[in-house]
Amino acid sequence: MIEADAYKAEKEAREKRLLAYSEMIQKRTQEISSEIIKELVLERHRQNLTQKDIADMTGILPSNLARFEGGTRIPTLIVLEKYAAALGKHIELRISDDE
Repeated sequence: MIEADAYKAEKEAREKRLLAYSEMIQKRTQEISSEIIKELVLERHRQNLTQKDIADMTGILPSNLARFEGGTRIPTLIVLEKYAAALGKHIELRISDDE
């Protein structure tokens, strides 16, 4: 019985750590996506393009673009790259140590 209790306690501790880690990663991903989207929107405005223009160039639904730009949906990296490519830009990724 002791082994079962110890296993259960360790399992609960692992699940708690995983949840905290997942929440941290999700929050950071949202922050990064928001920063990228802000830059893309600024560039879209600089180029005098509408969401419809970007939608036509990328195949992304205008309603989805509005959600990304409004911050109610997190786009995938592929979608961000399509958006950037429509503006003549690209997304750069790098692996670095945690700050």
